[in-house]
Amino acid sequence: MVTINATLRTEDFGSAGSRRLVRAGMLPAEMYGKEGNFHIVLNAHDFEFTLRKLAVGKECEVVLDGKTYKCIFKALQENIMYDTLVHADFQIV
Repeated sequence: MVTINATLRTEDFGSAGSRRLVRAGMLPAEMYGKEGNFHIVLNAHDFEFTLRKLAVGKECEVVLDGKTYKCIFKALQENIMYDTLVHADFQIV
């Protein structure tokens, strides 16, 4: 099973904040489920390598502040003009 390291996103929300994160080499993402919604940030470079082993609909583990969540990778948004990742979604199982 693929393990993804994430940090909690506590500030700079919205589209402008997301663009700043993407320019800085980070990937804004969302984890949602019965435990609530978590806005998280992933390292875009590392996540591109995990995409070789991960596909939409597959299970993975997201480590957030030392706690491991079992998730399903739901969606990925890409900017095909600039070949960058824009946003990812995970559903907590």
